[in-house]
Amino acid sequence: MIQSIPLKKLAASPRNVRKSSDVLADLQLRADIAARGLLQNLVVRKGKRGKFEVEAGGRRLAALQALAEGGALPENHEVTCLVIEGEESEVREASLAENFQRLAMNPADEAQAFASIIEAGATPEDVARRFGLTVRFVEGRLRLASLAPCVFEALAEGTITLDMAKAYGAISDVERQAHVYAELQNAWYQITPDTIRRMVLDATVRGSDPRAVLVGRDAYLAAGGRIERELFDDDASESWIDVALLEDLAHKAMDEAAEKAALEYGLAWV
Repeated sequence: MIQSIPLKKLAASPRNVRKSSDVLADLQLRADIAARGLLQNLVVRKGKRGKFEVEAGGRRLAALQALAEGGALPENHEVTCLVIEGEESEVREASLAENFQRLAMNPADEAQAFASIIEAGATPEDVARRFGLTVRFVEGRLRLASLAPCVFEALAEGTITLDMAKAYGAISDVERQAHVYAELQNAWYQITPDTIRRMVLDATVRGSDPRAVLVGRDAYLAAGGRIERELFDDDASESWIDVALLEDLAHKAMDEAAEKAALEYGLAWV
């Protein structure tokens, strides 16, 4: 239902999926609204004590409030809004849908929004279909949500890039991610995604390592070894996590091969 609501009765919703913005873009939006008025309705839901919570249009609301504070608009300025009803997950989805069509969201905001929709019962395929995205894109954002809290917070604040966040996600061990992140805080050299990736994988072994080839994937897994794919890698690269176990299995495999060769060729020792 379309309804005109006084500006003073509008408040930002805690469910609005956008948590970050761009200062310059916000100033431009404010100037545009001052010059041409509000061209797109806010999407709101009834709140408590006669208030309405803005589920989609938080930047526009902030711009209107700034204009009112500066005297460009009266406090009782009427704002055209679309009043919606529904479950919290449906309202959050409406907010996310609008934001995808406007100023690009921070990847961390997208990750949290997608995770909320998934928690409500949707699948990555459902989310991809709803927002016109690829399943791979949605899964990538969901993986961001599983990063170590300190890394995810840095991404949300813009202190690390998306590529850097993906580099931390080369392994799912959040303790290792957090350790590397802390270690790099006082680095005097330039930090790149490659630097981060090398450091988080430093305590692991690639599947192409001679020890891994000797032992074999099945034997390693059967012994309790852990293998991970790089979360954001395009190929099937793997990291073998339990290096001590792998080395023990490799030594045993070499001993068995030596004994077999000794028996086969009649050697006293190998």
